[in-house]
Amino acid sequence: MGERPMQKESWGRSSASRGVTAAGRKLLWASFMCSIVLVLQYLAQPASADPVLASSVGFCKPVRLEATAEERDRSVQCCLPAPRRDPKRFQLPRVHHLRVRRPAHELANDVEYVNKYNLAYERMNALPADDPRSFLRQWHTHCSFCKEAYLQRRLNNSATGYPLQLHYSWTFLPWHRMLIYFHEKILGSLIDDPDFTLPFWNWDNQLDATAGQIPQIFLPYQQSTRWPRQHGRHGKIRNTFLYEGKRRNPNHMPPKVLPLTFDASLEKERANWTHDQIRHANLGQVYEMVYNKVSAREYMGGPYDTSSNFTEAVNVTVGESGGSESLHNTAHEWVGMLNNTAYPDNEDMGVFTYAGRDPIFYSHHANVDRLWNVWKALPDKITPDGHRVRRDYDDYDFLETEFTFYDENADMVIVKVKDTLDSRKLGYTYQPMVEADSLWINHKPNGTKPSYKRSDVRVSTSNAIARHPTSFKLTRRAPTAGDLRGTQAQNVNQLSEGVVLEHVRVPELMYVRFDVFLDSPTATAETDEDESAYVGTFTHLPSGVTTVTDLGQKLVHVEDDDMYRTLNIRFSTSLALKRLGVTDWDTDITVTVVPRFRPHGYGWNIKALTFACLRQEFT
Repeated sequence: MGERPMQKESWGRSSASRGVTAAGRKLLWASFMCSIVLVLQYLAQPASADPVLASSVGFCKPVRLEATAEERDRSVQCCLPAPRRDPKRFQLPRVHHLRVRRPAHELANDVEYVNKYNLAYERMNALPADDPRSFLRQWHTHCSFCKEAYLQRRLNNSATGYPLQLHYSWTFLPWHRMLIYFHEKILGSLIDDPDFTLPFWNWDNQLDATAGQIPQIFLPYQQSTRWPRQHGRHGKIRNTFLYEGKRRNPNHMPPKVLPLTFDASLEKERANWTHDQIRHANLGQVYEMVYNKVSAREYMGGPYDTSSNFTEAVNVTVGESGGSESLHNTAHEWVGMLNNTAYPDNEDMGVFTYAGRDPIFYSHHANVDRLWNVWKALPDKITPDGHRVRRDYDDYDFLETEFTFYDENADMVIVKVKDTLDSRKLGYTYQPMVEADSLWINHKPNGTKPSYKRSDVRVSTSNAIARHPTSFKLTRRAPTAGDLRGTQAQNVNQLSEGVVLEHVRVPELMYVRFDVFLDSPTATAETDEDESAYVGTFTHLPSGVTTVTDLGQKLVHVEDDDMYRTLNIRFSTSLALKRLGVTDWDTDITVTVVPRFRPHGYGWNIKALTFACLRQEFT
């Protein structure tokens, strides 16, 4: 990959006037090309870019489901039924009292709640297929909007021609909030309980031993004295719909706890991790992916307007996930049927196409939604200023983006993002988990610093993330007033420093994960993520289902080189640099990418993911 030992004199801005090595010339060329990419991308943006109308009307393509034996030769029409009445604008409800969503692990013994919850799903499942409130159509809502079945629409309602995708951008949190909002309202209406709330799977909770397990609500109960209330005045627990027919990894059942640093390729090696090891790693991961994100862009993801097309890389805005989305992907993959030849696409939870047909999906996203509320209340102990308020985007294109959903009356409702930003105005809140949240909020990564000689560091001059750890050189500078443009910071001391991998080309159907470390060129897959140099993880969950061909008894994936999306991948670096003692803006650093690609499944033979450039950016 064109790597070579890095010369001492090429390290740091103060020695830029000295002799430039061949590697240095390549790095300068890469930096130049990165600048060109940014300029061209900016110039190519249409002047008339509008907020996206994410609508379930107009052209809709079927979604291929050809992975499993029973589904190989047909496609599923994830398209939603046309509205029977004219769509109506969403109106914030009159809130007389707040409905309180509670944690699933605390509701496990509440016989009345579990039975009511299961009954609501049984009634939802019994609705006819052409009813948009049916469980089938609830699943299809996520499938269609997240598998690009529809096209974006402009303010005049004309189609852009670009596929509609509600991941990899600032729409991720508000769209999923309203998905489960209407899902919850439908469930409540089916059991005549307007106060019904979904449980949230409190997987970030490292205080309660069962919180990070697959909740008991979604599993068969042992009808024994272990659950004494099961035969009390409320009778026996009945929750069959919540688990029957759902595809979940049998190796991840309780007492297994979701490891938020889960790596399928290291599952055997980490099988003997103690509870304390998992707990410590989980606290570190939530700390990095939630607490360490101070700007809306870092936590919520990048902009999405009618010039954005995440499946192309030419002359358009690319996708960008926030810390919230990357963190949530891990639970999806862990619950799905991982490395099971009968289910090669990790369904149900492990792939966007199927995820909505498992009730645990909605409970999982309730916790994602809860953490959004928690994030906005966190103090700023990251920026030099220390007083930056964490808040949602205030961009016009963000606030005026529209979604369509079906409500509890089977009416199509048009919702603007600006109406989704305060859950209390929507009529619900969450049971406070202050003690559990404080564990990751106040977490301190271990203070170890990597030991190495800079003269021995080998940095790559190729813009490629291969299957082995690779280090890149990053040139840094101090922030200027120009960096404030487009941010919500009030001064340069409120800016959060980050590193961006620009235009990473990711196969749509491939599970991708890599960890990133600063000034730690010796980092490997075995390196503890909870160390000073760690700045986070990127995860990519497939948004489609692989086409396979059956050759004898072996399922062979059919290659399609056009099935790629282009993403910017951002990591927040301010806290890590402070921990590492890097205080001089003229100090250049290494960025080490540790890939954790799966050895099986789609993309197993892809040697590297390419990207346009590596750059510093302030948000």
